[in-house]
Amino acid sequence: MVFKWFQLLGRLFFPTAARPDKLLLAFSQNRESLQCQYFELAASTGLPRGLRWLNCEWQPTHILLRDRTTTQPNLLVSINLRFEAIAGSDMENVAAVANIRDACAVFQWQKNAWTTSGRTLFNMNPEEAKLRLAASYEPI
Repeated sequence: MVFKWFQLLGRLFFPTAARPDKLLLAFSQNRESLQCQYFELAASTGLPRGLRWLNCEWQPTHILLRDRTTTQPNLLVSINLRFEAIAGSDMENVAAVANIRDACAVFQWQKNAWTTSGRTLFNMNPEEAKLRLAASYEPI
């Protein structure tokens, strides 16, 4: 009985989702809506300049990182992006616009739920991002 009370108190003060398995489960349970939210927000940023987002193909590769300053968990999910040039933009006659690009979709764990601001790490997969961000983020 006492053990159950400690478990309950622990859940109130220390979210169980801080564990990697719980974080990933929470993401998978809301994956579709998070992916839609990500695409909508990312496509509205105007980045890359002169390009319109056409498609985001979700890959199975992902990595959990913790912000070294705030301890906030982040999830980087591998994606392949396709764009088209916006008529009249500098990119209109650039052949490389049609190339599929590797990137990472970034999700943050806030208030016991995954969310996204549409942040994209272009031209890298999650493993490359982990290496590049090592000064600010650590693997969970």
